[in-house]
Amino acid sequence: MAQLMCNFVSYSLRGGVDIAITLPTISSCDFGPDKKPCHTPQAPYPVLYLLHGYGNDYKCWHRYTSMERYAEERRIAVVTCSVGNKCYMNNAFGENYYDFIAQELPEFICGNFPVSRRVEDTYIAGLSMGGYGALAHGLGRPAAWCAVGAFSPGTDLGARKDNMGHELPPMMDLYAELENRLAEGAALPELFLCCGQEDFLYESVVRFRNTLLKKGVKHRWDDVPGFEHEWKFWDIELEQFLDWIPRTDAYANLPRHKL
Repeated sequence: MAQLMCNFVSYSLRGGVDIAITLPTISSCDFGPDKKPCHTPQAPYPVLYLLHGYGNDYKCWHRYTSMERYAEERRIAVVTCSVGNKCYMNNAFGENYYDFIAQELPEFICGNFPVSRRVEDTYIAGLSMGGYGALAHGLGRPAAWCAVGAFSPGTDLGARKDNMGHELPPMMDLYAELENRLAEGAALPELFLCCGQEDFLYESVVRFRNTLLKKGVKHRWDDVPGFEHEWKFWDIELEQFLDWIPRTDAYANLPRHKL
């Protein structure tokens, strides 16, 4: 797996931003007399934009999960970025994080790396605050994503302050966004929702899931006992998500890449 740490000047954020791009590549298992390793991909890679949680940054998925191995095995690119604790929303001082995820980050990635521009190859997921961000983008712009993963998501972030008293930027009401898209007759991306039963967000996530059921919205639901708000759970569910997402790209039916 090729891992690229990158900093570039963002027009959405009015300053520099740190991101990481994880790209499938050759491994030592590709060496041998019957192998012909090559760094030129046969086709653009599908891509997952993977969002971090409150208090995290763009490196956390790399540090606390087996994300790179999962992505290499399945031949999918993964992009992570840092947004501080801004909940993936536009806010004061020109820090337009919603616009950054919606437009500029895919523009930068697809313009500079061998990553597919097809909606059918484009996915978004996140944990906790990042799960909220993934749902906000999935429900706010459903035509942009093939599938959305929300791991232990914050689904009720309408309060103007967090639990430490910090002001939050204006938030999207996920319930209202869902109602609006259904009223419009919009086709929603595939939805993956999960939460550990010991998680402090469990009741709110179940409430959101029950709304999906009531509205007849198709989704995958993992309701797992024995887990709190923790990386061990998110590591397990990330692999589940990557095996669940619809794939129609050039690599979809290939055997898993050995490492």
